[in-house]
Amino acid sequence: MSRVVSLIAIVLVVAAAVGLYRLKGESQSQARYIAELRKEIAAEREMIAVLRAEWNYLDQPSRIQELSERYLDLSRLAVEQISVVEQLPMRPIDINPADVNPLGGFAGGDERTIQ
Repeated sequence: MSRVVSLIAIVLVVAAAVGLYRLKGESQSQARYIAELRKEIAAEREMIAVLRAEWNYLDQPSRIQELSERYLDLSRLAVEQISVVEQLPMRPIDINPADVNPLGGFAGGDERTIQ
């Protein structure tokens, strides 16, 4: 009887050892995967920082001004062209709002607009 108990105990110890060995290998594999992901995240963050710096350089108003003067044929605004919103004419009011055209004159073909 003690041989059977000893044999069962030995089988259990061997099974536990095999299970722990496999678990250790799997945990090491997961640790390597996590390390790779952390490296990729660090590389992506570095790339984002580089792209932000490049965007800040490209978005400088002085650079855009220089490029617009070099490549665009624009003239400066005259003082008469500057106005305030209150001086703009009001848009026409739809006199007959019972029409079923909810888009006004934009898509329906008539000249009225709905306010």
